[in-house]
Amino acid sequence: MSETRTTKMKLAFLLLIAFVPITLASFAYRAATDAGMFSGETVNNGILINPPVDISELALEDEQNDEVFLTFDERIADIPDPDDYETAPWLILYVNNGSCGDSCRERVHLLRQMHVTLNKNMPRVRRYYVQSNMNAVDEALATHFREEFPSMGIVQGEADKIAAALAPRQINLDPDVQDIVFFVDPVGNVMMYYTDEHEVADIKEDLVRLLRLSSLG
Repeated sequence: MSETRTTKMKLAFLLLIAFVPITLASFAYRAATDAGMFSGETVNNGILINPPVDISELALEDEQNDEVFLTFDERIADIPDPDDYETAPWLILYVNNGSCGDSCRERVHLLRQMHVTLNKNMPRVRRYYVQSNMNAVDEALATHFREEFPSMGIVQGEADKIAAALAPRQINLDPDVQDIVFFVDPVGNVMMYYTDEHEVADIKEDLVRLLRLSSLG
């Protein structure tokens, strides 16, 4: 077995050990509840994406039209030693079609406030605004974001590609008309989403639980 392949397998194994317990617990609880084995609500406020979608499938780009997010295999391909691996943060992707009016800006603000309240866990999370009409973000809006939310990344995507990545999971979302918040784990799995029906308090509750149960990020 080649040294590169051994390195990849070791990294994957280490990440699997850290992440699988929370994933399996969450999926198992949902499956058991749906089957009527428990009474009451599911443990998640958001909607699980099962199986998760690799973030690279969303085909998100920066303002230079360069791909922003790679697959996990691509990220670790050039790491010579597993000890050199730096865990990526959890990601919060806020998807909007570019017409970011008052409600959109308020959502961005509340997500920033939520991030701040994570305190010592703040560095484990990064936020992105995703414009889903595949155009560069309006300069006035981009300037507003850079001035008011300097730690938030700005990327662009295509609504049809985002929807197509989710469709095989029987998830029918239309980023052309819906604002969506996605959770992405440090391995690159898009694993949960929220619509405008979810309050930011619901999102925070899930995020705090994920950070508490997972050693990643």
